[in-house]
Amino acid sequence: MSHVNLLGRSGSDDQYELSAAVDVAVDSGVPHGRLLLQFCDAAVGRRANLAEIRAAVRRELGDTAAIEAAANIANFQRMVRIADGCGIPLDDRTKEASEGWRDQLGLHQYASAANTA
Repeated sequence: MSHVNLLGRSGSDDQYELSAAVDVAVDSGVPHGRLLLQFCDAAVGRRANLAEIRAAVRRELGDTAAIEAAANIANFQRMVRIADGCGIPLDDRTKEASEGWRDQLGLHQYASAANTA
């Protein structure tokens, strides 16, 4: 398990479990993390249960949070597609800093990993 301070540069001391991004059985430490991950998975994977999950997000977190979550999912997809299309490599600092958890999470095994040198 790899606990990481994702907001370290902003001064937060919160710790999050990154393996939750690839294993829904793991508690990320993010409030409502499982529900948000289900929403992300349903939206990105165009799953049949998307409307049901979206309704659960709206019910549990409210309309504003559902909109913000959907916007973040869409924005991340946009950034990933641009990076994949351009073959944008990681800068040395990011590559070095993220190597351990990229290996741990199996990110090199995703098809899109072939788009980055």
